Amino acid sequence: MSVFERIVVGVDGRAGGRDALALASLLRRACGGDLVAVHAYRYDRSVPLDRADALEATMRADLLAELEAELDSADMLARPVVADSPSPARVLQDTAQRERADLVVVGQPHRSGADRIVGGDVAAGTLHAAPCAVAVAPAGFAERTHALATIGAGFDDSCESREALALARRIAHAAGAVVHALYVDVPPLPLWPVPVLDPESPGYDAAVRHRGEHELHSALAEIGRDGDVEVLVGSPAHELARRSRDLDLLVVGSRSHGPARRVLLGSTSTRLVREAACPLLVLPRCALRAD
Repeated sequence: MSVFERIVVGVDGRAGGRDALALASLLRRACGGDLVAVHAYRYDRSVPLDRADALEATMRADLLAELEAELDSADMLARPVVADSPSPARVLQDTAQRERADLVVVGQPHRSGADRIVGGDVAAGTLHAAPCAVAVAPAGFAERTHALATIGAGFDDSCESREALALARRIAHAAGAVVHALYVDVPPLPLWPVPVLDPESPGYDAAVRHRGEHELHSALAEIGRDGDVEVLVGSPAHELARRSRDLDLLVVGSRSHGPARRVLLGSTSTRLVREAACPLLVLPRCALRAD
């Protein structure tokens, strides 16, 4: 059985779209699924009304031909879709909802600084309120050799992270890869002049690792799979981004609320969209489904 039944990928004729196509191709080869390639465009509504319909029809036909040519160039079999909207992220979300997709794939912006803000961040926008999992290809991914040998899974013993770990295991099983489960402990904020549990104390590291390894092994036992485990201490976004340099895919869960010390807050996954060195797959709370 395929891990993904249907994958929606955002393609825009630019480098980010090519990165997304490369990641979608990699995931589909390993996990299966039908592919829907979506190009969002903005039609100029200022043209005279008597010419508007004809001009838009011509634009749609041209963009559809360009999208089909790009898919042919990438040697990818996908159903092409073009849609007029000022928000590419909204188009991808709506398409995923309509197609009952399991995954949306987008690329990181190749811009930086003010250009990135003005041009918009489709990856972050798609993740917000996405109806399913979202995978983000890092900039330049299409230009590199691809593999799915080591899959990381962020874990904090929450429902979201357990689902993310289970999804990482399913992908790893399909791809013949190894899962590396990552538990990140956030050092406690001091409530007194001297912290009750000092992260620098000799016993802190051992206590954290013991707790983290116990939770990880328990979670792995529940899904009936083995895997490597690693316990890290520090900022979740920083530590996961750092470890992503040695991974082929990082899978995390995301939620928009919860206790402040939870590891995989929405802000962490949003930061990872921009900083992860490997492809990132985020499983939002709304995408959790019963098996």
